[in-house]
Amino acid sequence: MNKFLHNTIVSGVFAAAVSATQAAPIYMTADFSGGILATGGLANSLGLQRTNTCSGCAAGSVSGSVLFDQNLIPGSGTGTVNVALTDVAGASSSTIFGMEFGSKPLEFEFGDAGILGGPSIQFQNGVFNGFFFVKDFVVNEKTYELNMQGASWTMKWLKNNSSSDLVASGYLNVGNQGLTNQTYFDPIPAQLPGGTVPEPTVLALVMIGALGIFMVPRVNRRAEGSV
Repeated sequence: MNKFLHNTIVSGVFAAAVSATQAAPIYMTADFSGGILATGGLANSLGLQRTNTCSGCAAGSVSGSVLFDQNLIPGSGTGTVNVALTDVAGASSSTIFGMEFGSKPLEFEFGDAGILGGPSIQFQNGVFNGFFFVKDFVVNEKTYELNMQGASWTMKWLKNNSSSDLVASGYLNVGNQGLTNQTYFDPIPAQLPGGTVPEPTVLALVMIGALGIFMVPRVNRRAEGSV
């Protein structure tokens, strides 16, 4: 019975430790880019031009960066999945999600005021497929809306409650090569409130297991000596 208990403790501790390790986030930073396909009447005032008529110039550029948990990337065959971006200790808002459009430039980032949806990183069958992000913003007393749905985005001037004019529309480069310069990101450990005792789960499991491994043979020896 004691030998069985010993083996059970060892197996349980290592299984729990492995499980806890697998659940830990693996954060990655990456860059992405895109372009402008069409422009409307207010595009020039916002520093935007079509990418194919402005090759290499800032007015036709779309770029950004994102921080995401690699463990949350869905597998193949899962269809379209949006994974919400969240705060990460030690990461700035622009590191978590940041975008720039045009030559002014128009800048958007995680936690901005006026966000109506997202930001979420989107995957199509486990492959990067853009973002879900909707945000209202104001430039020169005019209200605009940026609407990103996967690999496509539009920017509109909200003239009133019932009508809008297209300012620009475009795309993001997606697929296996859509996320570039991927780098591991180590978050800053969370600071505990004063007077509290840290509870590192994996370490605690290992310590309990080690105690069990040490105690069971002693119990066995005592039992054998009393026979």
